[in-house]
Amino acid sequence: MNGGKRFIKASKVFTVLALTCVWILLLESFSVATIVSGVIISSITLFFCKHALPMDKISNVRFYKLAMYPLFLIGQVYMAGFHVIKLIFTGAKAEIIQVKTEIDNESLRIILVDSVTLTPGSVLIKLDGNEFTLLWLRGKGDDSLSDKERDYAIKGRLEKWLIRAQK
Repeated sequence: MNGGKRFIKASKVFTVLALTCVWILLLESFSVATIVSGVIISSITLFFCKHALPMDKISNVRFYKLAMYPLFLIGQVYMAGFHVIKLIFTGAKAEIIQVKTEIDNESLRIILVDSVTLTPGSVLIKLDGNEFTLLWLRGKGDDSLSDKERDYAIKGRLEKWLIRAQK
């Protein structure tokens, strides 16, 4: 039992140190004042996160599987941006569609929907359980897409990445 408490204390110290390093990078200064203010800000942030975040609702997530997700998402946003540029020049059509997801965890579904709406060409209208409604920009010649192909074009690799993060 004492080893568990040491682990929790060590993880908090590591978290404060990691956040302090981010603070130092953001301020682009390595001085005593920066380090002290980083430790103070990091400790306050950790305190508020502990008391304000609903950790019981996001307990079924493998966070280590999400570590590289932000970088992956940036790549997806850029690729979608180039696709939307092509649609603008070749002709686009907007439509409202409903998309279902295989993700069971509510927190991961919200991350998926937020990720989809970050990519250019889509706007969230409604999220209801495993189904969300989008305003989607598509090519005029994409009428022949099946529902499965359309769903993959919208959520494709984002959903696959998040499904791996479910417990």
